[in-house]
Amino acid sequence: MLRHPALPRLLCTAALVLGSAGFAQSAPGTAGRAAAGPLEPACPPPGGGTCYVEWFDSAGRRSIELSPEVGVCYNMTSAGAVRGTNMTTRTVHLWPSSDCVGSATALVTSGRSWNDPSHTYFSFRPIR
Repeated sequence: MLRHPALPRLLCTAALVLGSAGFAQSAPGTAGRAAAGPLEPACPPPGGGTCYVEWFDSAGRRSIELSPEVGVCYNMTSAGAVRGTNMTTRTVHLWPSSDCVGSATALVTSGRSWNDPSHTYFSFRPIR
C-alpha cells in the first residue's frame, strides 16, 4: 500500500478548517487590516496545532481570528471585546481604538486570557 507522507497533515488541516468554521458567531475581524512590514505567521507551522485569537463582547458574542499574522492590525467586532484568549505563539497588543494607532493599552502573552469588563478593546496586533 502506497502512503503519501503529507496525507495525514493534509487531513488534519482540513479537519481543523472545517471544524473551526462553526466557531465564530460573528464574522472574523478581518475588515480594516493594516499591514506593518513583512508578514510572518504568529502560529506554529502547519500541523503544529491550532492558532487563533478569540474574543467576546459585553453581550457574550464570540468572534475568532484564525492564524493571525505578526504586524497586522485586526479589527474586533464593532461592539469591541471585554475578554478573550491569545492562542498564538506571540504576544498580542490590544487597543481601545479600531486601527491599532497610538499606544497599546494591554498585552496578552501566548496562551493567556484577559477578562476586563471595564475596558473595551477594538483591535489587536500580534508582535514579534
